[in-house]
Order: sequence, then C-alpha cells, then structure tokens
Amino acid sequence: MPFLQNIPQLIVLILSLVMLGIVGYGFGAGNLDAFLTALREPWNQVTLADLYISFWLMSVVMFVLSRNKWASLPWIIAINIIGSPVFGLWLLLNLPRLRKRMG
Repeated sequence: MPFLQNIPQLIVLILSLVMLGIVGYGFGAGNLDAFLTALREPWNQVTLADLYISFWLMSVVMFVLSRNKWASLPWIIAINIIGSPVFGLWLLLNLPRLRKRMG
C-alpha cells in the first residue's frame, strides 16, 4: 500500500513541474504588451479573476492547515506572484502530514 499512497504525491509533482514549465515558457516567450492589451476583452478579465480567486482560495487552505501561521505567509505571497507551482510544492511537502491529520 505505500506505493498507492505515493501516487497522489507523484501526480502533484508532475503537475507542478508541468505548470512551472508553462509559467517559464510564458515569461520567456510571452509578450506582456499584447497580454495587457488583451485584458480589455471581458473573458480575459474573467479568466484572470478566476485565476487569482483560486490563488486566494489555495492561500486560505495553506494558512488554515499550516502549523505556523507566520511561516505560511511567504508561501501565500509566492503563490500570488508565481502561481500554482508554489501550491504544488507546498502540497507535495505537506501531503503526508495532511493525510495523517485527516485520516
């Protein structure tokens, strides 16, 4: 059974690395001026709002489930700058503890 318990961590690791690659690609190949111009489109505003609301929802989870609330603040700041890969890393590091706490 230990292998089955590691599958969620493996999935989190893979998805976090994929997202980190996507973020890196965006920074490297993206056109910030075109992005800002495209933000005039309402659906792009909705997508961006959805993204940041998700970051804040993840931040609430991080804060509530963290043993040390002060230690969660750098994670929360990072998730709002870098995005989902930060939450993936946090989840990867905390999944065993969370599994014990919820089990």
